Amino acid sequence: MKEKYTLSEDGFVGYWHPAGGHEGKVLIVFPGSGADYELTRKGSEFLRKAGWSCLLVGFAGWDGLPEDPVLAPVEYAEKAVQVLKEAGYEKIGMYGISAGAKFAITAASLISDVSLVIAGSPFDYTTEAFKGTKALNQSTFSWRGKPLPYDPTVTLHRNIVSVLIRTMFSKKYGKRRMLRGCYDENVQTEAARIKVENMHADFLMQCPGYDDCWPSDEAVPRMERILKECGYPYRVQTTVYEKGSHLLCGDLMATPEYLKTMRKILQAEYVDQDACNKAREDSMREALEFLEGWQ
Repeated sequence: MKEKYTLSEDGFVGYWHPAGGHEGKVLIVFPGSGADYELTRKGSEFLRKAGWSCLLVGFAGWDGLPEDPVLAPVEYAEKAVQVLKEAGYEKIGMYGISAGAKFAITAASLISDVSLVIAGSPFDYTTEAFKGTKALNQSTFSWRGKPLPYDPTVTLHRNIVSVLIRTMFSKKYGKRRMLRGCYDENVQTEAARIKVENMHADFLMQCPGYDDCWPSDEAVPRMERILKECGYPYRVQTTVYEKGSHLLCGDLMATPEYLKTMRKILQAEYVDQDACNKAREDSMREALEFLEGWQ
């Protein structure tokens, strides 16, 4: 394994962080929305400290990749899987929080070699790419050179100023739930749904009781129901952290400045920091326990 993988030489951007335990098993770590390499490394370091080797793979914003995911190729994940298989890893898992969780479940639904997924605050619909407050009329992800079906971001096709003002002053949302207000406007279609039932992986899903960013609190029980109805043959574990925030299953104590910012932005973090910290600690512990059951 190389320390660093580049788009020009390897077809994906990645950083290799080996650990001493769990021979033959490895995790691909995807960043959350806007998270650079250092933030991703620090937030996921708890995995490596527990003996899990990790390949950190970016899909936007890293080392020459577009700042926002616009038709981001799921092949980035596929190429990373191939590199790990060639290095002798027999069991390949994926881990991500927020946008990284959505990329992970998308990849696992398309790549049969993935045998475990840990998703913190995932959302199970492909949505429209955007830059700032501008809708781009493109999917966020692509596969085999074709855009994945997506649901338009409805609010960005309206007068965004009036939408934001209305959301900011609404009793339901307010300024620390504006993103959620925008996502709740979307019309979800079956074509854009990420087909998690096509995965061949143990699946741990975590979400807060109410997600200030996007409706992971609706997505997680929905995915659980779909998998149960189809007789999904792999382990499925679902946990709702009622007093947690969107930021689950990552070590934010390792990035205090980022956490300080999030406490100003997210309602749950602003209202009860201790509860959010405890939910994060519990969710990381749960992830490590789930990994121990990976066969």
